Amino acid sequence: MRLDGTRRISYLSLGPETGFPVLALHGTPGSRFKFRVAAAHAHRLGLRVISLDRWGYGGTDRHPAPSLPAFAADIATFADALGIGRFAVIGVSGGGPYATAVAACLPERVAALALVAPVGPMYGEDHTAISRFHRFCFGPFARSRFAPRLVFGGLRRVLQFSPDFGMRIAMAAVPAADRRVLATSGVSERLAAAFAEGLKSGADGPAIDLSLFGRPWELQLGTVSAPSRLWIGTADRNVPMVAARRLAERLHDCSFVELAGEGHLWVALNYGVVLDWVAEAAVQTTTDPKNTKGAADAAPSTVLQKSSSA
Repeated sequence: MRLDGTRRISYLSLGPETGFPVLALHGTPGSRFKFRVAAAHAHRLGLRVISLDRWGYGGTDRHPAPSLPAFAADIATFADALGIGRFAVIGVSGGGPYATAVAACLPERVAALALVAPVGPMYGEDHTAISRFHRFCFGPFARSRFAPRLVFGGLRRVLQFSPDFGMRIAMAAVPAADRRVLATSGVSERLAAAFAEGLKSGADGPAIDLSLFGRPWELQLGTVSAPSRLWIGTADRNVPMVAARRLAERLHDCSFVELAGEGHLWVALNYGVVLDWVAEAAVQTTTDPKNTKGAADAAPSTVLQKSSSA
């Protein structure tokens, strides 16, 4: 699709065309291929999952002046072009801030917000509980003009040469929980394909992401009216738990689900869990537009659970 007749946006539609729309936003790096594995769940639940390449990834052009509110504006134009009114939105990892932006800037259109291991707000925040590694990644590294392009450009070249070796490098320091997920048949190959597609034209996508993560979000989180749920593993090393919890606390209707012993890749085996909740929450808020609580709890809460493949 062409936005404003110029910039391209590439997307993949999964599930029945008449199903309730769910916009799915991949992580950093990633691509629309991230959610292909969820096709069976989309059909089972009657959801139309629309997985799109974010700015600079895959077949989607970069934005001339990227910001989180600008991304929400693009999504409004995109949804209008597809004839979509209300929809749910899912953000995984680096897609979390973008999904939050859509819910904050388009509250009248977003029926449910699902966040999985998201990047939380960190600029200007209390960093006493955040590791030095994360302070560096989402601080000096994120704000550098060259470092993200160097790192992700290198990953791009390795993935082109050998997807298997590229995944070994990308996942070298993951916890045991994520190694177990990667050992599951097909998971590593799916992730490699999603990464390679997202980075095929360069490292613009990750560079844009990190530049936005390393500065103020420019969002009013209090405007999010949709029921929200946030899942994060207690063994997640990719994003700071404290920042994710901070995000949940600032969304007035967000249940916070701690996944005991799970890592960053939990969702690779649990798209069904996320989509089950989305279907329930979206249907409830859509059938009763005055209900701003939907299927989520009235206040942030913590649920400890073990993952279950779905």
